[in-house]
Amino acid sequence: MNPLLDARTVGSILNLHPKSVYRMASAGRIPHVRLDGRLRFERAEIDRLIERGRVRFVDPEALLQKVSLPLDAYDRLHLKGDKSALSKKTGRWKYGFGTVYVRKTEGGPDHWYIEYRNQGKRIRDVIKEAHNRGEALIALQARVADFFNGRYAPQRTAEHSGFSDFADRFLNEYAKSEKTSWRTDAYRLRWIKEFFGELKMNAVTEAKVREFREARLRAGRSRLTANREIALLKKMFNWGISRGLLVSNPVKAVKMFSESDRVRDRILRYDEEERLFAELAFRIRPVILLLLHTGLRYREALGLTWDNVDLARRRIKVEKTKSKRARIIPINSALLGLLEKLRACSKGPRLFPFKSVRTGFENACTRAGLADFTFHDLRRTFGTRLLERGVDIVTIQKLYGHSSVLVTQRYLHPSDELSIEAVELLAAGSRDKSSEPEIVTQNGHKTASSNFAVPVKGDLSIN
Repeated sequence: MNPLLDARTVGSILNLHPKSVYRMASAGRIPHVRLDGRLRFERAEIDRLIERGRVRFVDPEALLQKVSLPLDAYDRLHLKGDKSALSKKTGRWKYGFGTVYVRKTEGGPDHWYIEYRNQGKRIRDVIKEAHNRGEALIALQARVADFFNGRYAPQRTAEHSGFSDFADRFLNEYAKSEKTSWRTDAYRLRWIKEFFGELKMNAVTEAKVREFREARLRAGRSRLTANREIALLKKMFNWGISRGLLVSNPVKAVKMFSESDRVRDRILRYDEEERLFAELAFRIRPVILLLLHTGLRYREALGLTWDNVDLARRRIKVEKTKSKRARIIPINSALLGLLEKLRACSKGPRLFPFKSVRTGFENACTRAGLADFTFHDLRRTFGTRLLERGVDIVTIQKLYGHSSVLVTQRYLHPSDELSIEAVELLAAGSRDKSSEPEIVTQNGHKTASSNFAVPVKGDLSIN
């Protein structure tokens, strides 16, 4: 016997809203039965309707062929009447198979989003790699095509699968293709899989997630580490839901620990820099110098090729970024000579012909007496030194590649000496004034501001 489908599932197959399915069923356009007061549909009947062309159906192959049209022509094909003009005003373009829309940020790049339906459920995703509407539209078409090609199967096949198998699937199908930091995810998943083991996905509850977090704290892990692991777990369930593999996310109700008191402020002092370079192996020094003068992330630096470096124009184009948005970093004079020497003796396409220098760096930090210092602290040092030399925070944000200055602020930690000098500027300004403000009492007598005390209401007024 063919399985019976509900209106939501039929809507996902036909790319229709469930309400449209109900209307078509009431009009007799879709065969159905009524069980316990609810409409149900046979899958075989739906397939026959599609074959006969009796219902509206979006062919994914046709969509992908039309992507080669100019964007204006594509709009005329899919946007009806005056909806196109209205969409441009609101920043939303509603196509028959989904929606593309944009959100603008102050001083930052535009963020492009797509919206479509999966088994009747509305899905919204930000397309981080999209720089314009055309690129976001291509991503939308790819998602819709994946749905019709069977990647988003109506059957939720992962509900009864083991946790470890699903975690591996998440890592291989999503993290490795979408995230430059997938190795960090793989490391964290080791500990998560160790706890949940072969527990079925539908047996992972909110209480079980809280139990995992408490176990990690008892094992000596910090609240910051626990937050990152919970965030990864939440992302994994959300990914499963977006693909129709899971029904709910038990991590959704688990709140993160506050990190307001966990802002890291470790930067490299100049005396520490001298000690560090004295202990670094010769082959590691260029990497550390590059990080200090560009603010690149460790993996960004090791992934650079000579195609990314333009010595004539003194710039580095970073393409493999965390945000998937390329950015340009100028090459200063201290770095230019080093890169010219490296280029002259380089025998391959990459700047640095090795996969890791972590062990050598950590050993050098130990010998130099640098406690609690990491690669990412070099990135923090880069921005802080720029700020101390008067560079504005918007420029630092651009060099970092951050989407908001709020993120950049967490990286900047000027020295206490600079803060003291800053407030002393107020005192110097007061001493430079030729005359001090005067205070006039009610009886007309004047007194110097140096004798000024807290005024009592009705007794004193300030000119």
